[in-house]
Formats: sequence, structure tokens, C-alpha cells
Amino acid sequence: MDNPLTATTLLFLAAAIGLCAKCKHPIYTVNMLNGKIYIVTSPDLVSAVNRNSKSLAFNPFIAQLGKRITGHDDATSQIVQHNLNGEQGSGYVVEVHDGLVAALSPGVHLENMIAPMLQKAITYIDDLDCSNEVDLFVWMRRMVTMCSTAAIYGPDNPFDTNSDYSDLFWDFDHDLNFLIIDVFPTFTAPKGNRARSILGAAFQQYFENYKPGQTQSSAMIQARHAANTKHGVSFWNQGRLEVGTLLGILANTIPSAFYMLVHIYSDPSLLKDIRAELETTAVSTAPPHAKRTLCILAMRDKCHLLHSTFQEMLRVHAHGAGSRFVREDTILDDQYLLKKGMVIQMPMAVMHSDPSIWGPDAASFHARRFLKPNESSRGLKANSPAYRPFGGGASMCPGRHFVALEVLALTACMVLRFDIVPVVGEWSVPPQRQESLATNVFPPEKDVRVKVSRRAGFEEVVWDFAMK
Repeated sequence: MDNPLTATTLLFLAAAIGLCAKCKHPIYTVNMLNGKIYIVTSPDLVSAVNRNSKSLAFNPFIAQLGKRITGHDDATSQIVQHNLNGEQGSGYVVEVHDGLVAALSPGVHLENMIAPMLQKAITYIDDLDCSNEVDLFVWMRRMVTMCSTAAIYGPDNPFDTNSDYSDLFWDFDHDLNFLIIDVFPTFTAPKGNRARSILGAAFQQYFENYKPGQTQSSAMIQARHAANTKHGVSFWNQGRLEVGTLLGILANTIPSAFYMLVHIYSDPSLLKDIRAELETTAVSTAPPHAKRTLCILAMRDKCHLLHSTFQEMLRVHAHGAGSRFVREDTILDDQYLLKKGMVIQMPMAVMHSDPSIWGPDAASFHARRFLKPNESSRGLKANSPAYRPFGGGASMCPGRHFVALEVLALTACMVLRFDIVPVVGEWSVPPQRQESLATNVFPPEKDVRVKVSRRAGFEEVVWDFAMK
């Protein structure tokens, strides 16, 4: 039977998941004209799905949806699909994934990405004109886009040669659902289709001029280039594939950073406590007390309230769904038959908002929810199967450590240096607008216009950072 995740299915899937959120069953079957979709909402069944990673696989979605997202050609699709699940050693997808894991796990490669990202971010933060108003999300979007791409692709980064590419990427992201549906994208998604072509050509040129032994790009890009070269992916297709990679780098990171700032600045008590935690555990002062240094690794390891706030932000705002393809008939948890050729969806929003898991205040934001029990919380675990902002099992997002450290570091830089208040009225957390089926943390429905000022009592302080 054909895979049921077709263009028609994509239009109805979000609505079906929303209906499941109102019910209390562990698994649902949605019958489509060409198959079934199984919607799993129980953490125990999610764990069972993760344990059956060979028969319930994620990689087929890369092959199925990847071509719709990036528009690469049929020859590259064959490269991607060959040995997709590693039955005969490592195929292209397995090699790319393993390269990402090695490059983005905690260690020197990750630190070598965070340092240049922050170095460039400091220039944006230093240039933030504190006498004017800014639209917070738009400012964060431009800053994170330019700083992240510079850190990952190096000084030859296409975004550095043409800053208009930042806006083009968000045109691509905005139209992504129509590109995935893939019905006359020139007419149904004109801006996204044009952006994809322009960005693809820019990255084609980047890889045509790429010199592996001389590059200053990150270990992540070096590993991707090596896999592309080994498997014979053409430069044109390397450029197209890289446009898809940008989704993983940017699409979830920027809304996450935005909502971190909104939640912290909207709660004066939380803002005070996070500043105190940072200053106590992760900031060093040099005589004559005019220079202060944010120690990034100390922040990562010792600022538990900041990290709990980040985890809670993802619990509240990560609304995507994990996907699996049923490669063979599978009995899940000894009682549910999943038929070969069908699709599994595991919606984050349903599990992240379940009062039976998170308590009666599940709908509320509580920054201390993930602190250990002796740190004034219920001690809920971020590694619970009910907590899935980065997916789970064998397909857990390999970029999660980079995203977390990037968002935490940018948040710390902002809260230590600035007071931020809305231009009109009081702080409120704007609702999210679902734009992309490939995104977990959706952007806000509306921006927040804010007034930025140097933090009272710290106007003359010179700030720096160190990877220690």
C-alpha cells in the first residue's frame, strides 16, 4: 500500500492531532483514503516506538519529504534512499547523521562553533541602539541568522556576502508547507520557491569553492562535505540540500531565543534570580571592576535555573510531532498492531500539556519545573518520554546541544546587559503561529515592540565572554 503521508494528508494531520489532545486514549488510528496514520499520545507507547527503531524508522521521512523541501533531483534521491536504514553498513543518511552527532556533541567541535557565533553576536548586541525601539523577534531573527551561519559555514558563508539572504530564508520557511505539498510550487509558493532557488545557487557556489584542507567552516560542514563528495552528490544538489540544513540551524532556534527573553523579562522575580545565578556562578570580574566576563561552560554546567527555564520554555512552546514509517508489521507494547507501510505521529503538544504527567498547572509556565527536588520543584525529568522537544530514541536531534548552548548563551548576554520593557502596555506572551510542518517551536503571531536600555548600575561595564 502507498505511504499515506501525501499532500492531502498533510492538510488534515494537524487538525487530527488537535482532536486527539482533547481525548485520553494512548493511541489513535486515523483512516485516510490511501492508508492509516497512527497517532501515539502515551509516553509508554512512545518508549515502545523508540525501542522498535528498526521496524518503526525515521529515516524514510528524510527520503520522502526531503525532496519536496529542498527540490533536489532524482539522482540525489536515489543516493539518499540507498541503504537508508543501514542494513548493509552506513549509507548516505547514516553517514551524514553520524557526522552531525560527532560534530555537535559536547566537546571541542561544539565549542569551536559557539565561540565565533558569540563573537559575532557581541557586535550586534554592542550596536543595539538603546535610544530607540526595536521589534524584538525581527531583531533576534536577523542577529541569530547572521551569527549562526557565520559560525557554521565560516568566513565564506553566503549570508556574509549578501545579508538579504536572511530575509530570503524566512520567505522559504514561511512557504514550506506549500513546498512540501509540492503542487505547482511556482504558483502556490512563489516566494519560497524563488528563495529556495537563490539560496541553493549561493550554496552551490560555496561548495564549488570549498577547499577541505583550508576551510574555516565547522566540523559539521566538513563532515557533510565529505559525505556528499564520497557519494557523488553534485554541487547543484549540495546547494539544494544545504537549504534544508538551514531549517535545522535556524527555524527552531530563533523562536526559542525569543520566548526565553519574553518569559524572563515578563517575570521580574525570575529575571532577578537568573541574573543573580549568572553573576554568582558564571561571571568573573577583572579589576578595576569595569570588565566582566561571562564564562560559557560554567553557565552551561552550573546555572540550573536558567537551564530549567529553557526546558520549560520548550515544554510550553514545542508543538511539533515526531514521525516514524512502519517498515514491517509490528505489535506495539504487545497489544497494538501497526501495519506495514503506514505512518506514526507522536505530537509533542499533547504530551507536553497533559495534566496527568505535569500536574494541574500543566497549562502554565513555571521556570523551576525542571529543577531537582531539593531546588524547589517536583523534579520532573527532561529525559522523560513525555518530554520530546528534540524527539527521542535513535532519531533524537543531533543539534540539540548546539541549540541549547546557543540559546542559553544569547539569553545570558542579554539579561546581564539590558533592561527591556514593552513600548505599549505590560509584558504578555504572544501566542504562536504554526507555519511549517518541519518546525517544532513556532514563531509568535505578532512581534513585541520593546524599549532597550543599559541595565541600571551597569552602564559603564564592558562585557566579554570566554569558553571556560
